[in-house]
Amino acid sequence: MAKLEANLTIKATTGTSYDCIMEDVFTEIYRESNVLDNTDAFTEIAALGKTNSSALKGTKLMLLKNNGVIPIELQFKFNEFKDDSNVDKTNSVDLGAGATANRYVSYFLGANEYIVLPNQFFVGYNANTSAGNAATIDNKAGFDINSGNLYRGASDATGNILLNDGDNINTTDTAIVVDNGPFFRAGDLIRLENEIMEVTSISGNTLTCKRGVLGSTAASHNDDVAIRFPFFNAYTNFDKYSYTQTDTSGKCKIHNLFGYGRSRANATTHANTGIVKGSFAMKFYNSGYQEFGMSGVTPNTESGLAASTAYGINITVDGGSTFVDLTFTTDATNTKFGGNNGVLGKIQSALDTQFYTAGHLFEKGVTVSIVNGDIRFTSTNRTRASAILLATAGSATTPFGVGRIPAIGDIETPISALLPDDTLLDNVNYNESKNKNAFAYDDGKGNILGAATGTINYETGALDFTGPIEAEFATSFNYNSAYSGGIGGAAVTQGITKIYARSMNSKINAEVELLSFV
Repeated sequence: MAKLEANLTIKATTGTSYDCIMEDVFTEIYRESNVLDNTDAFTEIAALGKTNSSALKGTKLMLLKNNGVIPIELQFKFNEFKDDSNVDKTNSVDLGAGATANRYVSYFLGANEYIVLPNQFFVGYNANTSAGNAATIDNKAGFDINSGNLYRGASDATGNILLNDGDNINTTDTAIVVDNGPFFRAGDLIRLENEIMEVTSISGNTLTCKRGVLGSTAASHNDDVAIRFPFFNAYTNFDKYSYTQTDTSGKCKIHNLFGYGRSRANATTHANTGIVKGSFAMKFYNSGYQEFGMSGVTPNTESGLAASTAYGINITVDGGSTFVDLTFTTDATNTKFGGNNGVLGKIQSALDTQFYTAGHLFEKGVTVSIVNGDIRFTSTNRTRASAILLATAGSATTPFGVGRIPAIGDIETPISALLPDDTLLDNVNYNESKNKNAFAYDDGKGNILGAATGTINYETGALDFTGPIEAEFATSFNYNSAYSGGIGGAAVTQGITKIYARSMNSKINAEVELLSFV
């Protein structure tokens, strides 16, 4: 392994100088120098992609350097695409020698000059529109895992992909025959009725699977049962949560992005399946809460409650059944909202006790705190169901309407869980700006950054990240474009396929050096 660090400094005699730095850890896999003559046919110096036999397959970074005194002409071969109803396909056109999607671009490289290609993604497009948009998913949240809408069918206009064994499968079969095997990837989770399976390998239309995984039970399934992509946190059993969310450590692993990005279009003409690099964004729900509707409250503010007195609050959390009489007893000497044994500390202690006690609040977290001078009860759950509802207790003495605390009819209306806004408006000029801090996003290299950190697989849509605890999220991304997935995954290569070079001088040969890194 080696750390490659590229520094470019442009020093201006007047004005501003510029520094550009690019660094990452790479392994050198290939180095070769070629002497070039002036032939019009060019000399092939690189064959790239994913499936070819060249040592350069999988290249992540290349450097092409002119080591001679004569300029050279570089030629890059790539594919051209066009939009086909929001699915990019190759644009095969007869340019004079038969219909082809192959295109070539020529680049002049002077003596002792070099060019660095930080990746091999390079396509042509037939119009002045993006080769990265195609189909778009915008702020899509997950499914209610306990409803019939848990998963999206792996389907197109012809219907769901089906079990296609010619007969039924039993509880021990591991070779699952389907009607479209190339649709799937090794590592996928699939769902047949209420059984989750893990695909370990694929041969034609036969999926080899682990049966009854992640809390499900291996079962018999009839022929032509629909095969679907489940969408849940695979760090837990499939039915652990009601929604697709992070766990109590903030971790989440998902094997697909709702099944999108898997195209059943013609694999010889259409763009690669998968997610468009750099298009992924994810934001998390904010917790639901309810406030008393007070102002100017600090930890030293006197509550007005009586000392050494038991009070009760009726609280409903996350839409559950009402928990009656959450009781707390004020301290003998400290009746302020904050401080040692203060009122809020007493309430929080009662909430924490109920978190571990069987009943309505079992494993339902609630915090009570001072926020912007008001008393706020907040659910620690950050799913769409997150909510707090306060009411007077059924039998215990109520604190509402006592001292500084407003009567129950005067407290603020509950605020349910909401997703952050995509954009913000400033208070002065009302200018709109992107709400970047609310999002996790990918860097085009498989890394998730921002509001969560982790990885994304552009070919399968698999996510593995750590973010806010117990948080549901909504995702946005593009798919079915010329920049979807990996290089030459299951369809057409959407990167440079060949690199050629020649000397620009008919009397003197040139020399080009190629370095390749992964």
